[in-house]
Amino acid sequence: MNQNDNIVTTAILTDAENMAKLNNQIYPKEWHVSPEYLKKIIKRNPEVYRIYKTRDDIKGIYGFFPLTESNYHAVLEGTLEENEIADYILDYSQSKKVYLYLITIIVDIYDDNRKEYASKLIKDIPRELNRLKTKGITIKEVGAFAVSADGEKLLPKIGFEQQKGETIKLNNHKYPVFRAKTENILENIKI
Repeated sequence: MNQNDNIVTTAILTDAENMAKLNNQIYPKEWHVSPEYLKKIIKRNPEVYRIYKTRDDIKGIYGFFPLTESNYHAVLEGTLEENEIADYILDYSQSKKVYLYLITIIVDIYDDNRKEYASKLIKDIPRELNRLKTKGITIKEVGAFAVSADGEKLLPKIGFEQQKGETIKLNNHKYPVFRAKTENILENIKI
């Protein structure tokens, strides 16, 4: 395969099937999503998912969900669950001040080129944050929780901090919550 065929781009409706396939291949059953759910999100705000796409497949995904302050805190506290969040995602054309929830950073861990995919996706994050800033979007804070040991190691490396003892309890597990200011992410990810 020609490396020029591999790109990081914004996901569109027709990508939902392969996005769900990758998500469900990597994550345990309690984190599986349907293509229909992904399509609902993309229809609500077509700018939320970025994907690493090869000629044949989707090899990585990350997504920022723009939310109001109260809904953002509800997600990170576990009172607004991920399967309900689609109805609360803001449209950038109508909301200029947002809190971003980093819903996922995922790569095909079974592919030999997984490190390349992860690197390209992570290096795209500052580009995406700057693109939103150029559109006049004010990002108040970015938050996430880590559902894997790899996520728990990655988030601090890209500018997130775990607030003292802050966790979220979902599916009978506790997960650490991380928060970041946009500047911290931009400082920590070198393009």
